[in-house]
Amino acid sequence: MRKLTIVLLCFVLACANRNPTQDAKDMLKSHEEYAKAADLESVMTNVADDVLLLVPGIPLVDGKEAFKEFYTGFFAMASVDEFVHNYHGIEVIGNTVVLHGIANGTQTSKDSTSTEFANNFLLVLKYQPDGKIKFWRIAFAPSSQ
Repeated sequence: MRKLTIVLLCFVLACANRNPTQDAKDMLKSHEEYAKAADLESVMTNVADDVLLLVPGIPLVDGKEAFKEFYTGFFAMASVDEFVHNYHGIEVIGNTVVLHGIANGTQTSKDSTSTEFANNFLLVLKYQPDGKIKFWRIAFAPSSQ
């Protein structure tokens, strides 16, 4: 019983010290850096096992392994030169953080063609049992901006 009380107390204290908005922004910033470095293994540290990714023109990406395949294919076709998420809104709901806005950047294909992109995004990040916040639900589509 004493061990259970200690574990529960540690969990409550860890939750009380969270700053979900900052945790989400920090995780997203690390994702931008990992994507620019084409560091697939580090990208995957920010992804929940039950992640869903919705991208126009492809089937729903369901689960961490499918997410890894998606990014493996992307990194094989292009590199990310610049990548920044510009937030239009952030909302904390329980153990999740919902962010939306426009992600801007440039990417270069393997044939050295550089293109700019602007994607609307809706991200749901969720605290995991280990206390880390990770991508849980992701949707993005081209923006006109």
